[in-house]
Amino acid sequence: EGGLAPAPAGASASLARPDGAAGYTDSTSLVDTTEISLPLCGCGVNGEPVGAHLFGLVGVRPPPESSFAPMFKQWFEEDYFPQMSSKLQKELVSRAKTKGFFSGLSSQVKKWAMANTDARLQAEVWHAYFAQYAPPVFATYGCVRVATVNLGSVAHPCWTKFWGYPQGEHGNWMLSPFATTDADIPGILDELDGRGGMTALLASA
Repeated sequence: EGGLAPAPAGASASLARPDGAAGYTDSTSLVDTTEISLPLCGCGVNGEPVGAHLFGLVGVRPPPESSFAPMFKQWFEEDYFPQMSSKLQKELVSRAKTKGFFSGLSSQVKKWAMANTDARLQAEVWHAYFAQYAPPVFATYGCVRVATVNLGSVAHPCWTKFWGYPQGEHGNWMLSPFATTDADIPGILDELDGRGGMTALLASA
């Protein structure tokens, strides 16, 4: 007496219609009025891939993108450039013999420059050239980060992948076992000539 009896469980609340007619029922339930917000499948949290986020929850994260540059520089100069240098010199010799006077002279100058310049300095200059014109593209798969670099030219690309994986504080990188490093040297030299030749190469350093 003096109070309202509780509505039976599961019953909808009956409300008087604004015009006074009886029987108006609001069928809106708790489920209908409660909004549940979840990130879209695969989209991750705060822009982070969902796989990377899940691994991050247990403290396993891929190496940061910033850790790739010093590793790539060391790999390029110590492991890759010696074989690239040999191919460059062979191509320049071939061009000096088969092309016209001015093109042949240009190839002779490049060949002379390579033969009389410290190999480490050459490696640093070519690394700077690729770093400027072919920066890496990153993708993340769980706790692995993949960096893709074009070691060829735009016309004749040589897409080379590196895998970054958790190890220590900053992670580690390795050349993908499925990667190719057999770049088209004539295409690289043609592209270099189109950008200004030795001037463009030295300007990158």
